[in-house]
Amino acid sequence: MWLYKLNAKVSGFSLNPPSNPYNYEVLGLKSKITDIRGDIKNYRDLYHTVKKINPEIIIHLAAQPILLKSYDFPIETYETNTIGTLNLLEACRKVDNLKAVLIITTDKVYKNAGFKKRYREEDALGGFDPYSASKAAAEIIVQSYSNSFFKDQKVGIATARAGNIIGGGDWGPNRIVTDIVKAYKNKSILNLRHPDAVRPWTFILDIIYGYLKLMINLYNNPERYSGPWNFGPNYTKTVEDLVIEFQKYLDIRYVKTQEVKMHEDKYLLLDSRKSKINLKWKPLYNFSKMVNETASWYLNFYNNRKKMFNFSLEQIENFRGN
Repeated sequence: MWLYKLNAKVSGFSLNPPSNPYNYEVLGLKSKITDIRGDIKNYRDLYHTVKKINPEIIIHLAAQPILLKSYDFPIETYETNTIGTLNLLEACRKVDNLKAVLIITTDKVYKNAGFKKRYREEDALGGFDPYSASKAAAEIIVQSYSNSFFKDQKVGIATARAGNIIGGGDWGPNRIVTDIVKAYKNKSILNLRHPDAVRPWTFILDIIYGYLKLMINLYNNPERYSGPWNFGPNYTKTVEDLVIEFQKYLDIRYVKTQEVKMHEDKYLLLDSRKSKINLKWKPLYNFSKMVNETASWYLNFYNNRKKMFNFSLEQIENFRGN
């Protein structure tokens, strides 16, 4: 929506909708972009699509993004997140018009030491679970391709490692905001797997704002702005802190789950000084404002049914005015 507002000519390559509702359909974006359905694991289809579009900028967000799902489907997770990224980079080598590629990974790419450490871009990569490891592997592939193939072409290649993003329109399974909204809608009790887990919660528009600033700089100065970039807040809040904040706006109850079967890191913290200094980026919304905006989006969707495109556009305009 933000790119559309900026009059960008956008093409999208994606699988069919993974959830119902699905934000792309809720916002009615099909008429506003070129919609192409396909799988990034299929190199031939991806290559022909990229070659036909001949883009100046590529933003790579396609992924198997659910950590718990990666335990059930590790091969699919590695193929999508690692081989899919490799396929895209190989396709990019044959695009004459290309100036910049932004690849979205995750804050979970770092080798987590299990204590309260803010990870910086130069820290070691790692991953306990298949999702985290697959994204760390993608980072290494990106670095290799950038050094091996794109420097001579003067194409900027950057990765963005964002904190736990929240905002309206997310219905992905096993995500805390989705679970909160489902508990509200179904009048059910929310089960918290890791209530004490600390996460770098960041609002979706703050993150997109960071991506846009990075893309502009990457486009204009690929040598300086290629490489990894963190986007996260200064504060530290737990999962339970987030739920309690949502209770100000949504009538929900929760219990703390006693048994946790899968490993999830307790502390995930980012050091975003590089983005703040070099991109002049910082989150514009604090923790309370972020939760307020997110809850408002879902309340409007379920209760008021105001046209969601207009409501979402208002949130973007209000954010831009800050």
